[in-house]
Amino acid sequence: MLTFVGYHLSQRPSRGFHNDNIRCGAFAKLNLGTEYRTAGFEPRPFPPGGESAILTSMASKEIYPVYVLHGDDAFLRDHHRKEIVDSVVDGADPQLCITALDSSAELSDVLDELRTVPFLAPHRLVILRDADAFVKTHRAALEKFFQKPPSSASLLLVVASWQSNTRLAKLVAKIGEAIDCSVPEKGDLAQWLTKSASKRGKKIARDAAELLGQWVGRDLAALDGEIEKLSLYVGECEQITADDVSKLVTASAGPAAFDLTNAITQGDATWALKTLGGMLRTRGDEFKTLGLIAWHLRRALTAKEQLAAGVDPRQALPRMPYAQQNAFAAMLKRRPLRAFHDDFRKLIRADLAMKSGTEPTAAMQELVVQLCL
Repeated sequence: MLTFVGYHLSQRPSRGFHNDNIRCGAFAKLNLGTEYRTAGFEPRPFPPGGESAILTSMASKEIYPVYVLHGDDAFLRDHHRKEIVDSVVDGADPQLCITALDSSAELSDVLDELRTVPFLAPHRLVILRDADAFVKTHRAALEKFFQKPPSSASLLLVVASWQSNTRLAKLVAKIGEAIDCSVPEKGDLAQWLTKSASKRGKKIARDAAELLGQWVGRDLAALDGEIEKLSLYVGECEQITADDVSKLVTASAGPAAFDLTNAITQGDATWALKTLGGMLRTRGDEFKTLGLIAWHLRRALTAKEQLAAGVDPRQALPRMPYAQQNAFAAMLKRRPLRAFHDDFRKLIRADLAMKSGTEPTAAMQELVVQLCL
C-alpha cells in the first residue's frame, strides 16, 4: 500500500489561511506527518527484515476471525475498514492476501476463500460488502463455520444493520468484533471530536467542540477535515479553542461568526442584521447560523443559571477576550433568567417557521432582532 507523507490537498484550509494566521509556532514546525493512503490496494515493499518482520509484527497483534461493520456512515465504515486491513495485512502485499466480494457472492466462494492458505503473508482477509442479504440467507452456515474458524483467515462483513440478539451476533461478540458505524448522537458528538483531536495530539475545549458541532453538523467526514485543519492551525499549542473555530471554520461564512453573537450580546440589532446579511449567502447557511445562535444561547443560559445559584462569576463566565467577557457579564446582569428561557422559544419558532416555508432570511432577521431586545 503506497503511503504519502504531508498535507492532504483535499483538506487544505479555507480561504485566507496563510503562515501568519497560524496561532502557535512556525508553519515549518507543524506536525505534517499524517499518513495518507490511496483508496485501492497497491503493493507496499516488505519492511526491513523482510517476511520475518511481518510475522513478528503480526504475532504481537490480536487478529479476529470475523469482523462486522454495521451502520450507515460511509466515513466511519471506511475508517474502520482501513484499520482492520492495516491490522490484518500489516505490511504484506494486499493483492496477495485480500479478497473483496460483493452481495452477489456465493457461500461456497466465500468459504473457499477463507480456507485458502495465504501466500507470502501470515493472514488472509475476505471482505464482503453489502452483506445484509448474504447474512440473512446463510446465517446458519456462518454460525456453523465460525464454531471452528480457520486460524489463517478473517472475514469482514459490511452490513447496514446488525441485530445483537441473534445467535450469529453473539458468536461474533465472543470470537470477533462488531463495530457500530452509525453517526454518534448529538450528545456524543463532542466526545467523538475529542477523540479525533486526540489522535492528532491535540485537545479541544468543550465550547469549541460544541461550536464546531453546531456549525458543521453531524457530517463526520467534514468534522474530521475541520479537526485536521484546526490541528495544523494551532501549531504547537496543545488546545483548540472556540476562538480558533471562529477564525478558521465559521469565518468561511463571511464576517467573523462571533460578530453575530457579540452583537446579540450587546443588544445591537443594526450590527447583528449587518453581520447576518453576510452569513446567509447560500442555501443551508440559515441552519448553520441557527446552530451558532443556539450555541450562544445555551452558553448564556448556563452562565445565568450558575450565577443565580451563587457560583463565582469567574467560574460561571465563559473564557473569552476581556472586552467580550465584560459585555457578556453586562448582558447577564441586565436580563432576567426568564428572558434566556424565552430566547429558546424564539429560536424554536424560527426553526419551525423556516421548515414550514417561511423565507429563511426574513425568519432569521426577525429572530436576531428579537434576541437583541
